Amino acid sequence: MEKQINLTKKILLVAGIIEIVVGLLHFAMPSFAYQSKGFSLLQPDEISFVTLVIFAVGILLVAFGSLTMLLSQKVKSTIEVLYYYVLIQTVLWIGRVVLELLYPVNLRMFYIEPFTLVVLPGLIIELSLFIVLVKKIMLTKSSTFVKTCIYF
Repeated sequence: MEKQINLTKKILLVAGIIEIVVGLLHFAMPSFAYQSKGFSLLQPDEISFVTLVIFAVGILLVAFGSLTMLLSQKVKSTIEVLYYYVLIQTVLWIGRVVLELLYPVNLRMFYIEPFTLVVLPGLIIELSLFIVLVKKIMLTKSSTFVKTCIYF
């Protein structure tokens, strides 16, 4: 049984590393895509949108890879896992807000134009929730908080 657990941990570690590498490679993709013939046919707003999507997928892969690596390690407590999870989510949402500011979606989506006006407030709300959680976890390390988080 111990052998299977160790093998699972090693597989999770390798999988997490691969996810992170693929996520980081996404940040180089736009420079290669800009050189392709198809990209030259896109309008500037469309190019920004494609770039935003490529970078957002990269951030997600790095976040999921980090979580996968975290789960492969021996952690001391549930609060430690929760803290790292919330911290990784906070970094993910900071990155997503920054991307939306750098590459605003000026395309018509779901009958809304520009779409950034709808998306950005939602992203900021999501980020704010995770910032509150990070602060709460840092300030409160009691078992009551852990039980409350697990039940929700």
